[in-house]
Amino acid sequence: MTRHLNGQVLFALVLAGLNTVYASQLLKMDLPFATGEPGPALLPSVLCLFLYVGIVCVLVGEFRAPSSEQAPQATSETVRNISVVGPLVAIGLISLFIIGFFLVGYLLSSVVYTFLISLYFNYEQSGDWKRSALISAAISVGVTVFGWLFFVQLFDLYLPVWEL
Repeated sequence: MTRHLNGQVLFALVLAGLNTVYASQLLKMDLPFATGEPGPALLPSVLCLFLYVGIVCVLVGEFRAPSSEQAPQATSETVRNISVVGPLVAIGLISLFIIGFFLVGYLLSSVVYTFLISLYFNYEQSGDWKRSALISAAISVGVTVFGWLFFVQLFDLYLPVWEL
């Protein structure tokens, strides 16, 4: 079994543990559709379910793979050491989003986060700063507006805003 204990398996197991902690908090909420409406527990429940399905898929794929099979190395023509830099950039931006969410609210933190994460991955793919910035701007506005409409208009949930 230890021959299959690689980074993918360890990541899936850690993710399963974190997802279980997150899912345990759902027990404190009303069940989705308990009052006839989706309710605030619907989206987190669906997210947890999809995450568990993804974790099972990763584990099954890793344990079925031959032990001599090497995972392909991530390479990029525009970003050196993408296999290290990419996750660090993503973790850093997610951390800034979480901090920004409480300090400046949903709209500003979401626009900035989605713009920067999209800019990074678009630039990594294309190598063109201008094109990446334009695409990232469109993506950030679209994701932010969709998120706002989804939570505030559809589910009538409060999202914090920046108050001067």
